Amino acid sequence: MTAAPPTPSSADARKAAIRAALESLAAAAEQAGLASAARDIRETRIPKLDDERFSVVVLGEFNHGKSTFINALLGEAVLPVGITPTTAVLTHIAHGARPAATLVFGSGRRQSLEPLTAGALTEWLTVEGQAPKNNGAAGADHLHHVEISYPAAILRDRVTIVDTPGVNDINEQRVEITYGYLPRADAAVFLLDATQILTASERQFLEERILRSTRERLIFVVAKADLLDAAELEETMAFARKHLATIVPEPVILPVSAKRALAGKRDESGLPAFEAQLGATVAQERRRLLYDHALGDAGRLASFVRQSLAIRRRSLELPLPELEQRIARAHQRLQNGQKVLEQAARTIQAETAGLKARVRQDLADFAGEFRAALPPEIEKVDGPDVRRYLSFFVQDTWKAWLEAEGERIAAELERLADEVIQVANENVADVARGVTAELGPTDARVEIAVDTLKYDASVFALGALGTTIFFFVNSLAGGLVAAAAPLLAFILRGRVSQEIKAEAKEQAPAAVDRVAAMLGPKLDDFIDSFGARLSEFVAQAGEALARGISEVLDRALAERRAHAAAGAASPDMAAVDGQLGALRAIDERIAEIRQQVWTPDGAGGDGAAAAGAATTSGPPAGA
Repeated sequence: MTAAPPTPSSADARKAAIRAALESLAAAAEQAGLASAARDIRETRIPKLDDERFSVVVLGEFNHGKSTFINALLGEAVLPVGITPTTAVLTHIAHGARPAATLVFGSGRRQSLEPLTAGALTEWLTVEGQAPKNNGAAGADHLHHVEISYPAAILRDRVTIVDTPGVNDINEQRVEITYGYLPRADAAVFLLDATQILTASERQFLEERILRSTRERLIFVVAKADLLDAAELEETMAFARKHLATIVPEPVILPVSAKRALAGKRDESGLPAFEAQLGATVAQERRRLLYDHALGDAGRLASFVRQSLAIRRRSLELPLPELEQRIARAHQRLQNGQKVLEQAARTIQAETAGLKARVRQDLADFAGEFRAALPPEIEKVDGPDVRRYLSFFVQDTWKAWLEAEGERIAAELERLADEVIQVANENVADVARGVTAELGPTDARVEIAVDTLKYDASVFALGALGTTIFFFVNSLAGGLVAAAAPLLAFILRGRVSQEIKAEAKEQAPAAVDRVAAMLGPKLDDFIDSFGARLSEFVAQAGEALARGISEVLDRALAERRAHAAAGAASPDMAAVDGQLGALRAIDERIAEIRQQVWTPDGAGGDGAAAAGAATTSGPPAGA
C-alpha cells in the first residue's frame, strides 16, 4: 500500500494539498457517475480556492449608514445613500482597473451597467428603483445581486466587500446573509447606530441569526460617532461592549464617522483604526479560513459520493429481479413524494385565493369607514387648511393603512411559506428514508436532500419569495400612494371657508373610492406573484429531488442490466470497493490537512505576521 504524502507545513504546500484532494474527489465523483458533483468541484470549489478572495460582509439595520460607511472605505461616494432605506439587493464590490457594474439576475443572466453613474446605481440598487421592476408578472427575472468593480486601495489585496439590505426585515437577503453569505464570509462588519445603540431587533438577530462559527469573525462598528460628544460616545461604547460580550466573545468594537472621512477628515473619523483591524484580519486569517471552508466543502461532497457508492454496492449484491423490484418501489416512493408536493401547490393556490378575498374585504371596509369619516373631519378644519392639507391627509391615511395591511399580508405569506417549506423538507426526508430502506446497507446512512450539493429548501424558498414582502412592506405602500396622487388632486374653487369645505366633502369620498379601485388589483397582483413563486419553488424542489435520486438509482440499475446482458456469472464489486477505498483515503487526507490548518504552526497566513498571530488549536465551533 502506498504511504500517504506527508502533511504539508507551509501555506502554499497546504493549498496544493487541498487542491489535489479536491481533484481526487472530482475524479472519484466522476467514476461514481456523479457528473454534477464532479462539475461542481471543478467549476466552483477549485476556482474559489485558486482565487483566494477575502470576503467582508457588511451588516446592519436600515438607516444605520452601511452604504455611507462603504463609500468611506472606497474613498468617495460610489453607492447611493439617502434619508430613506436605500439598498435593496446584495452588492458585491471588488477591485477593478476602472469603475464598472454588472447586474446578476436570478436566472444567471448577466447585464453590464454602463456607464457607471450614481443615477444608474440608484435605479438598480435602491428600494425605490427596484420596487417597480420587481412588481411585474410572476416568474419575472428578478435582480439577485449587483457586482461592482472599483479601483479602491482597500480592495487591492483580493478583498470583496458585500453590502447588504437591513437585516431586521423578512426578505430574501436576511436569509441569504444568514445561511449563504455569513458561513462563507471571512469577516463580517456589523454596524450599530451611535444614537440608538444595540436595539432589541439587533440583539435578536445576533443571538438567533448569527451562526456560532461566525461570531468570532465579527467586527462591530459604532457608526455616526460624530453625532455624539466625547462623553456620550464613551458611555455608548461601554454599553455596547457590556451587552455584546454576552453574545460574542471578546467583541471588537470601533467608533467610526463615515461622514467625517468623506469630508476629508479621515484622521478624526476613526476609519484608520478600523482599516488597521481589517487589515490584520486579512493578513492573519485569509488562508486559514479559505482552506477550512474548502476542506469543509470537500468533506460534505465526499459524504455525498460515499453514500451514492454505498447504494451502488448494495445494488450489486442483490439479484437483478429483486433489484428491479426495489428500485421500482423507490421510484414509487418518489412519485408519492411528487404527489405530496402537488398537494402543497394546490394548498398555495387555495390559501392565496382566500388571502386575496380577505384583503379585498379589508380594503372595502376601510374605504367605507374612511369615506364616512371624511366629511365630519373636514367640517372641523378651516377652509384654507382644507385646501392646503386635504390631499396630504388622505395620502397619509391611506399609507398608514397600507403599511399595517402590508404587515398582516407579510405575516400570512410567511406563515404559508413556512408550511410549504416544512412539507417539502419532510417529503424529502420521507423519500430518503424509503430509499435507505430499499437499497441502503445497514451500516450506511443515505441522505438524499434536494440538490444535496448546494441546495437548502428554506434558504431557497425565502430567497426566492421574501423579496416581494420586503418591497411591499418597505416601499410598495409609499409607491402605491404616490401613484394614487393624481387621483387625490382636489380642485377646490370656493372662495370662502364654507364653500371650500362643501366642495371638499363632495370630492373626498369619491377620491377615496378611486384610490380603493386602484389598490385592489395591485394587492391581488402582489399576492398572486408571491403564490406563483412559491409554487415554482415546490416544482423545482420536486425536480431536484427526482434528479438526486434518479442519478444514483438509474445508473445502478443500468449497470446491472448491462452486466446481465453480458452473461457475467456474478456481479463484480471490485471496482466499487476500489472506489470506496480511494474515497476513504481522500477522507483521511482531508481530515489530516484540516487539523493542520488550525494548529499554531499552520496558521496559513501571508507572512510572518500571520504565523505569529495564530493561536487557535482547532477549527472554530460549528465549522
